This record gives sequence, structure tokens and C-alpha cells, in this order.
Amino acid sequence: MRIIFIIFCACLIAALLGASAMAQNVPAGTGNETSGDNQSNTGAAVTYIPGANGSVAGNLTPAPTAGAANASGSAMQGAIYHVSVDGNNTGSGGEDQPWGTIQHAVDTAGPGDTILVHEGNYTGDVEMVLSGEEGRSITLTGAPGEKVGIHGGIGLQEGASYIVVRNMSLDNYSAWGITLYGGNHHVHLANMSMTGGDAGIRMTVGSSGEDPAFGPVTDVTIENCTIRDVLYTAVDGTPGPCERIVFRGLEVSGSGLEESYGADGIAVERGQDILVEDCRIHDNGGDGIDLNSRDTEGNVSNITVRNNEVYRNHYSGIKLWAGGLIENNVVWGQGEGPIAGGDYPCTMEILNNSVAYNGYDPEFGTRGYALTVGYTEAQNGTPVRLRLTNNIFAFNSRPSGEGGHTGIYLGPGVDLLEERDNVYYSRVDGEIFAQFLCNPDRDYDTCDITRKEIQDGTWARLTGQGEGDLTVDPQFVSGWPNVDLHLKPGSPAAGHGAYPEAENRSVTGETGTPTMTTTEKPTGEETPDEDSMP
Repeated sequence: MRIIFIIFCACLIAALLGASAMAQNVPAGTGNETSGDNQSNTGAAVTYIPGANGSVAGNLTPAPTAGAANASGSAMQGAIYHVSVDGNNTGSGGEDQPWGTIQHAVDTAGPGDTILVHEGNYTGDVEMVLSGEEGRSITLTGAPGEKVGIHGGIGLQEGASYIVVRNMSLDNYSAWGITLYGGNHHVHLANMSMTGGDAGIRMTVGSSGEDPAFGPVTDVTIENCTIRDVLYTAVDGTPGPCERIVFRGLEVSGSGLEESYGADGIAVERGQDILVEDCRIHDNGGDGIDLNSRDTEGNVSNITVRNNEVYRNHYSGIKLWAGGLIENNVVWGQGEGPIAGGDYPCTMEILNNSVAYNGYDPEFGTRGYALTVGYTEAQNGTPVRLRLTNNIFAFNSRPSGEGGHTGIYLGPGVDLLEERDNVYYSRVDGEIFAQFLCNPDRDYDTCDITRKEIQDGTWARLTGQGEGDLTVDPQFVSGWPNVDLHLKPGSPAAGHGAYPEAENRSVTGETGTPTMTTTEKPTGEETPDEDSMP
């Protein structure tokens, strides 16, 4: 009996160990297959990897983002499936039996699964219908170190959520590169390149000013992506709402074959909790950044645009219709007013920006204010609470154009909560047009604050503001057309603007060719002549 008992125990232990090993090797996608051809993923290799961290940063409340929970390295990840141009959809999807189409992979993957697309060009649109779940996103990614191109677009159908898409390039799509049709949430797009089409990224579907056809889009992070040469707006949130959205590290250029108000770099018609940071938005036919144009009730919360380079857009650089924070941006070379906002009731904070050489381009530059807040032709303007500190406004609107340089405009509804430590150096006889101070039809001169009136304390007496304001040439490293808004060593504007520290280096142009040193006279810089300015 003792021998029989020992044999029984040994068999039981072996059985338990075998069951445990089988459980650890069952692909997480098993039981979730919805592929049109019912291809099973049984036999796919299982590898656990961390997901992408797309948490919201900055002044926004952190929200769960696609793959964020996976970054902890928990054991909730699923299978890895492989796709290759030489693959076959009858295989297992394992590394040694890759599938042949991305569509088959996204039709099969379940929560926590990762689809590794290997090097090559794939033709045809990809439609993602399935969703991951909290902490277990579905990840579609180019294989590390491999170049993956899709001649087509990627669509996240209505409600598809907890999805990560990264490390691929898209072109030859009929309309939109990546589409979030509506009802999508917790989506992370990273390291993607989109070229051509009507838009590189479209969030929500419907006509401007109307409700979205399939619902709003929320909790989306788009980072380290390049969008170029689209027909209309590069990143388009029409009609919205799009909420808790992060745009980080984007390069957006070439939107609009012809200059057009519908050819912006980044535009979201409606939505709150939007962050645009560390982006380069340039050479677009419309505005660079255009947010909340249809939020007509105003007072939208948590709109932040910071640490961006915005240049040579044919219309405005940064436009916040319903308020927000504009901080530490470099804004130059726009065709119209470089910064505008406060069309609807709101609070605006404009801090630490360098705004110069706007309206200079002879092809598309027009004369406009360096800053426009609460513009209206009516005497009773939109109520806008404004904080304006530590900015540089200089050399705006080319002196050779009709009317010469321009200062900033503050509308009749502006409540100037704080204005200090700004550098004004554009127009001697009109650095600030403050319509809230007077009725310009009867007393225009009171509204028009000259450089001398900033210097002698008149501006401070009229507003109770103006502490630390300067009216000095900031001495940028280089002026128009080779603009570099870093400050030269010894600049009297040191500590102001987006580049508060003076430069002590050789300047290198975009081509990598040294253009000048900080001791040389900047080529093309135009310093206003006080005697010749209007």
C-alpha cells in the first residue's frame, strides 16, 4: 500500500505541474477570435512585454491612457502575433508562422495582445473594431528597428478603445491617415508618420458645428509623430468634442496646397483638457494651432499650449478662441496675427513667449497685431480675464509694408488681472492698443499707448499694471529672414521670453551649416528707426 500511495502522489504532482505549464502558454487571445475567416490563434508564441505609457502630463489631471497599466510590468499582458509581407493568414501568427495581413491580425487580437508588423510595405486600409480593456490594451506596432509602411489608412471604428498604434508610416490613403470615428477612448498614437490625404489624423466625424456622428473622442495621446503635406488640416478634431487630448512632440507642416482657413496644423473645434506641447508647427496654409472655435459659450477648462515652435504659418500662429494658457512658445513668421484669443468669454494667460518678425513674408505676410485678445468692433466687448507676463513682442509687421510695425491689441472687454515684465519693441507710437481704456471713436489717443508712455509711467497709472515692463531692442541672435529668437550675450531682455538665457554659441541653420556667430551682425535684422516710424 505504501508503494501504491507514493506512486499516486508522484503522478498527482506531475499532473499539477503539467497543467500549470499549459496555463502559462495559452495565448491570451484564445476565445476572443472574431476574424472573418475564423482563423484561430492557437499555437502562437507567447511573450510578455510592457505596454506604452501615454499618461497625461503637465497641468492636466492624469488620466488612464492606452497601455499605461501595462508599463508597470504586471502579468496581464497577452500574446505577441507577427505579421510579415511573406506571411500567410493560415499560419499561427507566431514568429515562425507570421500572418500575411495586418487586417487579419487586428481581427484576431484580444485585450493585452501585441501585433508586431515586420519590415516592408503593406497595401490597403486597416479597420480596427475590437477593443482592449483597462490595463490590457491592444497594441499594433512596427517591429523594433524595422521600417514598416502602409499604403492606406488605419481606422478605429466606433467605440474601439484601449488601443496603441505606433512605429509605422502611412501614405496613399484616400482621405484620412488615422481616423478615430467616435466613441473611442484611451488611445495612444506614437512614432507615426502620415503624408498626404485630406488629413493626417481625424478625430470624430461630422460637419463643422454639428454633433459628431458616432460620439466624442476622449483620453487620447498623440506623440512623436510627423504629419506633412495634407490637403486640409493635418490634425483635425472636427466637429468634436475631443477631450483629455495630449499632442506632444509633433512635427506638422505643409497643410493646405493653397492658403486656407481649413488648412491648419492642429485644430480641435470643441473640447476641454487639451495639451499641445513640445511641437514644431510650421509652413501650413492656415493657422498653426487653432482650438475651441465652436465652443461659443467660452470658459473652456484646461487648454494649454506650451514649449512649441510655431513659425511661417500663413494665418495665425496660436489661436485660442475660448481661453487657455499660452506659455514658453516661440512664434515668428506668421502671415497674420501671431497670437489671438478671447473671442468667447474666458480667462487667458500668456506667459514667457517670444513673438517677433510676424507679417514679414512678402508672399503671404499681412499687417496685424502681434497679440490680439478679445477683438471686436463693438464698444462692449467679450469679457476676457487676462494675465500677460514676461513676454517679448518685437519687430512685428514688416516696416516696409503699409502702416509699418504693429504692437498688441487688448479689446474693450479685457479685465487686465496682471501685466508685467513684458518687453515691447515694435512700434514707437503704439506699442499697446488698450481699447478697454476708452472709446476710440471719441478718445483714440488714450487707447493708444506709446513707447514713451510705457517708459514714463502713464501706462502704469492708467491700469495699475506695468511693473518691470521694458521698451528695449531684445537683441535676438538673428532677424529676418534667418530668424533665431535666442538672445545675444548681454541682451537687455535677458530673463524674458521663451529663451530667457542669452546664447553663447555658433548658430546653426536647419541645414546644419553655420550661419553666423553671436558676435556678428545678424543678417537681415531690421531695427526700428524711432525718427522714421509712424
